[in-house]
Amino acid sequence: MVFTKKISVFIAAVCIAMACLGSVTLAAEAATEQERIDIFSVNDFHGALSENGKNPGMPKLAGFLREEIAKNPAGTILVSAGDMFQGTPESNLLYGKPVVETMNELGFAAMALGNHEFDWGIPVLQERIAQSKFPYLAANIIDKATGKSANFVKPYSITERKGIKIAIIGLATPETATKTNPKYSKNYVFSDPVKTVNRLVPELKQQGANIIIILSHLGSEMDEAQKITGEAADLVRQVTGISAVVSGHTHRKVAGTVNSIPIVQAAYNGRAVGKISLYFSKSNKEVINTEYKVVELSPNNLVPDKAVQAIVDKVQQEVAPVKNKVLGNTTSGLEHEKFTHSVLGQWVADTMRHQAKADIAFENGGGLRTGIPAGTITLGTLYQVVPFDNTLVTVELTGQQVVEVLAHGIYNKQIGMVQFSGIQVEYDISLPAAKKIVKVTLPDGSNLNLTKTYKVVTNDFMAQGGDGFTMFSQGQHLLDTQIPLRDCLVETIVRDKQINHTLDQRFREVVPATAIHQPAA
Repeated sequence: MVFTKKISVFIAAVCIAMACLGSVTLAAEAATEQERIDIFSVNDFHGALSENGKNPGMPKLAGFLREEIAKNPAGTILVSAGDMFQGTPESNLLYGKPVVETMNELGFAAMALGNHEFDWGIPVLQERIAQSKFPYLAANIIDKATGKSANFVKPYSITERKGIKIAIIGLATPETATKTNPKYSKNYVFSDPVKTVNRLVPELKQQGANIIIILSHLGSEMDEAQKITGEAADLVRQVTGISAVVSGHTHRKVAGTVNSIPIVQAAYNGRAVGKISLYFSKSNKEVINTEYKVVELSPNNLVPDKAVQAIVDKVQQEVAPVKNKVLGNTTSGLEHEKFTHSVLGQWVADTMRHQAKADIAFENGGGLRTGIPAGTITLGTLYQVVPFDNTLVTVELTGQQVVEVLAHGIYNKQIGMVQFSGIQVEYDISLPAAKKIVKVTLPDGSNLNLTKTYKVVTNDFMAQGGDGFTMFSQGQHLLDTQIPLRDCLVETIVRDKQINHTLDQRFREVVPATAIHQPAA
């Protein structure tokens, strides 16, 4: 009897042990059945290699990314949504080469093509692509000559993490056609992102893609109610079969969903990092849960990555002789904001007009990227102000065409504020669009004559229709002087030694209008 009880107790213990072992096995199976894929993203870095104010610089950004990737090394993808190179002397002087070097060091998996990747022309872009250890993606850039995808980028890439095949579709913003110099983009069509994605999703699924991600330079914005709008949101509402979207272009912090699909955008200049986590069920072969956020980076709390710091230090030494060359000084700050008529814009337009011996000058607000602080002006400063290699173009326009340039460029919410010289403009914001320009006068006080022809100078971007300024192509005797705008500004500063320019009243708002004076016929 006692023996029987002992046997019973032993059998019961064995059963309990087996049951516990079964629980552990089931728990382990459940844990491995679901895998987490982390997508870290940056966008609109604009060459911000060195720490500067709120910009952490690439070494500290790299330090943060290294730590995050180490938490899930087998399941992490690091990507860029474009506009990585143009913006600082360190990057501009070397045409983005050091940015690519740091991206290679960090192991980026892919990069979407931003509009500013076109700034230095296709040959330079191809050099950066050849240097890169990761693909450049843009499925919607079509070569007009062949009707096929541009041969310098790939439409998508397929990578594998934890046994899961992940397809990444690249998209350029259709705004590239007008946001970059037409002489570099005119041979390409930036086709509809929605049609592009809907065409590619079935193809990628046939290739065995378990997850499809959109890596794009499409813009997005998010309001206080967490509602996301813009190109990226419009895309999500009209496509199926995708799991996440990385956005860029608009320099916003975005982290939310549209139709349950996460969209992120991580500000600009490396000040933030986007993170999307996709939880994939191996049994169901689908994403069953998502997490998303934008992590703001505080430079004071970051530790620089040593390997990336060495790259940036080398670059600083290389460009220092050019970057730190003193040209002159300014007695007061020449501030600029692209959506307002600025003191910097006035000075630049004046300089252009005098250089070209023109009657009138126009410069687009977005062509000037930052102001000039009071004090010493270095060549590096001007590379920050004018990072583009634009040249001066002269053309003969009628007074009517000049008015059309003003009508298109004043308070344009999409492109910014046109800067001008050689005319005074009275503007009534309360009037209908066709009548807002109340009066345009010349320096001698006479009214602009709508039928008379005037010599106008602008930059080659505007002259070729950039930002929608098609009026210049309708003028007569258009001539590219081949004089770089930056060189024109350098020459002026060196000659004058000191800039003493304050905001004048060449642009004046009249609200309400007491009298409407049309330019003289």
